[in-house]
Amino acid sequence: MSSLHSTTYPNSLAIADKGCLTIGSIDEIQQKLHIRKVPLYESPRRISYQENTQTFGVTSTRTEIRDPYSGKSVVQRPSASTTASSITYSSGETNRGVLTGTSKDIQGGAIGDEISVSSFLVIDQHTFEVTHAHQLLDCECGLSLASAQFTNDNNTYYCLGTAMVHPEESEPKEGRILVFQLLEGKLTQVSSKDVKGAVYSICEFNGKLLVSINNSVAVYEWTAEKELRQDCCYHNTVVALYLKTKGDFILVGDLMRSLTLLSYKPSEGRLEEIAHDFSPNWMTACEIIDDDTFIGAENSYNLFTCQKDSAATSDEDRHHLQTIGAYHLADFVNVFRHGSLVMHHAAEQSTPINSSILFGTVLGSIGLIAGIQKDMFEFLIQVQKKLSTIVKSVGKIDHAFWRSFHNDRKTEPSRGSIDGDLIECCLDLNRTQLKEVVSGLQIDEDGMKKDCTVDDLIKIIEELSRIH
Repeated sequence: MSSLHSTTYPNSLAIADKGCLTIGSIDEIQQKLHIRKVPLYESPRRISYQENTQTFGVTSTRTEIRDPYSGKSVVQRPSASTTASSITYSSGETNRGVLTGTSKDIQGGAIGDEISVSSFLVIDQHTFEVTHAHQLLDCECGLSLASAQFTNDNNTYYCLGTAMVHPEESEPKEGRILVFQLLEGKLTQVSSKDVKGAVYSICEFNGKLLVSINNSVAVYEWTAEKELRQDCCYHNTVVALYLKTKGDFILVGDLMRSLTLLSYKPSEGRLEEIAHDFSPNWMTACEIIDDDTFIGAENSYNLFTCQKDSAATSDEDRHHLQTIGAYHLADFVNVFRHGSLVMHHAAEQSTPINSSILFGTVLGSIGLIAGIQKDMFEFLIQVQKKLSTIVKSVGKIDHAFWRSFHNDRKTEPSRGSIDGDLIECCLDLNRTQLKEVVSGLQIDEDGMKKDCTVDDLIKIIEELSRIH
């Protein structure tokens, strides 16, 4: 690899590997990111950070092959859960035979069945060493994970939700909620609660534990005996896959029935349904933007935004979550999180951000959804329309068509969203093209409208790019 700077390739890198020579440059966003990969050699499923112990909790799955002669499972290769500094096993689990595949047939996988082995890993924040691995029962899969602190208990716990997965069952009928405490580097299982289903989601909720189990959402209290006791339950879902909370409000992402907003009534010990999105979206992730606005992702690679109409005069209108935004992302979103990849300094930023939500996709992308002021949104809509005629996409696909919400039931134009990737293309245009973009555009300056210049547009776009 060598640096390369010429008229044709300014500030570039030349990289040669076995088969080709690549010339490229590192864009400004990538220069800000520090990426470090930690190989686990098995599949991570969920991750949670615990601040007071400065550790990450990770649920993972590895594949082994069962030896038909001894009945023990054969470790195919060293991985995080088999090489951890300390390894424990769930109650009823016998220590698996760590066979190295002495038989040629077993090594090649020709004999025996493949089985999935799930573990809970504790990883040091600073060294990324796997300090502890707790192996779950046979046929038990870790589905959800959260760090939680309960009322009247100063300790912090890792709470793990599992399911007993059997091939003959269309849906898990049994599962567990496991509570672990990491004390002086030693992981201890404090409590175990058997439940009738798969614990798809789990999170701390006002000093209690909120979980979704198959088609129900339940609130559990932490007793003085360090046991979980159910406080209340809500059953009106098909499969409650995702949970997000804010104050006493709970957003439920259902497998088929889109989004439902619940309110927890602690004095009455019940969960009350406040509003519901009646569009039958197949959900893949959801998040609360603010008290009245919610975002969801569905399995046709679309994003949509719903809003609760608190000012509605009738109970029926208040019970409906109104769709106010739709956008085709073209990727399968499986997680939303409030946060940002860079530090925000409000004093230095003239473009205020209302909210900042990160999302992760199945294809490995990390994206950002930022809320902006109405006047800025209207300005960028005009910029987007002009850019869509100047910047030609691969295959010359019409931008409005590409970003329109589309699934098996309907197709509707994108609304309520700006395509940040398209807007950022401004920085790659020459000044002649930028003059065409700003022609006829106006911006607000000190309460007065003025014609937008090329420099004004570049400044706005560069500032928005720094949100990443």
